[in-house]
Amino acid sequence: MIRSVVLDVEGTTSSVEYVHQRLFPYSREVLPDWVPAHSDEPAVASALRAAAGLAGRPEASPAEVVEFLLDWIRQDAKLAPLKTIQGLIWQDALASGALAGHVYDDVPPAIRAWAGQGLTVHIFSSGSVTAQKAWFRHTSHGDLVPYLTAFFDLENAGVKHLPDSYRAIARSIGTAPDSILFLSDVTAELDAARWAGWRTVAVQRNGASSTAGGHLAIADFDELELTASAVRPVGVRRSR
Repeated sequence: MIRSVVLDVEGTTSSVEYVHQRLFPYSREVLPDWVPAHSDEPAVASALRAAAGLAGRPEASPAEVVEFLLDWIRQDAKLAPLKTIQGLIWQDALASGALAGHVYDDVPPAIRAWAGQGLTVHIFSSGSVTAQKAWFRHTSHGDLVPYLTAFFDLENAGVKHLPDSYRAIARSIGTAPDSILFLSDVTAELDAARWAGWRTVAVQRNGASSTAGGHLAIADFDELELTASAVRPVGVRRSR
């Protein structure tokens, strides 16, 4: 019985290109001025201290920490302090309309349908929970947060290629592992989820084979029939 769906974001619900061509450059551009303007806020101050510690420079000046963060952005580092700062920057930008959360057209109807069937739908991303909520609240398809039950990131779940992260999520949502379906475009994440006892589907946005690393594969959410007792691809793939 499928009771819960957990979704990756980048490459699964949303465009990789949008994230890398719009979000990352935006955070890199505004971060040097944004950090000093918000450094007294508790969440920002805590993230800056954590960043300095990770860099091995606990006594680093704010300007030095900014340089650490910019370097990590260039490396696409999956580090919690950076993701916290980026998430807060993106939250402001999404709320102001400077950015919009991108989701593929097939995602909103699927999320609404699953929630309407009584399934719980969750997000697991390396982006912070703050960023996730802002992203799904401010999409061109409207506010999708009411259809999402919980959000998980590097801090409250763990890194995405380790089975223990998926075990932690299962405990948090109170669902048996074999009743959870995970959708992602990253095989290592799908493998980790499967090791934790979850069911898995690979999302290959540029055209799917029927399997990917042993995981059922789809090109978009329209190709997935999901009921409480069945997970299978349906229909004919749309030409691309």
